[in-house]
Amino acid sequence: MFYLITNCGSSDSNDDSVESNFEIELFYTETVSIDELFELTIVGSEGFTEVKASLDDSFDNSSGTLFFEPETTHVRYFTFDKLGINTLYIKAYNEGGIASVKELNVNVVRGNSLKINAVEIVSFSNIDNTWDEEFAETDINRLADVFFIIRKSRAFFSDGAYNFNRDWFRSEVLENQGDLTWDLSEEELYVGSGFPLNFLAADMDEEGLVGDLMLGKDYNYFGFNELDGVQPETFTFNFPDIDLEFIITVEWPD
Repeated sequence: MFYLITNCGSSDSNDDSVESNFEIELFYTETVSIDELFELTIVGSEGFTEVKASLDDSFDNSSGTLFFEPETTHVRYFTFDKLGINTLYIKAYNEGGIASVKELNVNVVRGNSLKINAVEIVSFSNIDNTWDEEFAETDINRLADVFFIIRKSRAFFSDGAYNFNRDWFRSEVLENQGDLTWDLSEEELYVGSGFPLNFLAADMDEEGLVGDLMLGKDYNYFGFNELDGVQPETFTFNFPDIDLEFIITVEWPD
């Protein structure tokens, strides 16, 4: 099903004498799956020279495009990784600086996405040894205070590319290594089957400084796929060059 939204234009200026019938219409599908490209077509009643998208109506942290020549139709792409209704705000300006603003709601469903329920770090470089050198060899506080980050790309106001790679999830810190296991079952972390993720782990000390458990290797990509028609509940990932091994427990869709 396609949705069409229209509205009347308004001016961002203080000149109350300025009037315009400029408005935009938004064409999009009602429902999209986790990490699936969502296509939005913006159509103006007249040419527009700038268009922006934001996750809130303040547009303080918006992405946008300026045109050399006015356009009446513009297509942009987005992805979503939170289930349920997700809201976008779109603002376009005509050549006279008159703005037309619309809000749209997208229903995000699970589709073929997996849910991450747990992470266990099995090994990393210098595990069980000293990372905090201010402590004696017999002091447990010498061990790494470990946390990890999962990075995930997304499309936001893109031309069809996944144009933002951001920190998607940051774990709590386990002091002195702990059991190196994190229960994420309540975090609602969904990722499309086969969608690439990036894993980073570090040691956090009391001053907020970070020790690099990745030994300078920033790109450790992984993903989840069926194996010969089987849907494993756990995936083990190894990066021997930095002595990193971790296990991720997942839940497949019904």
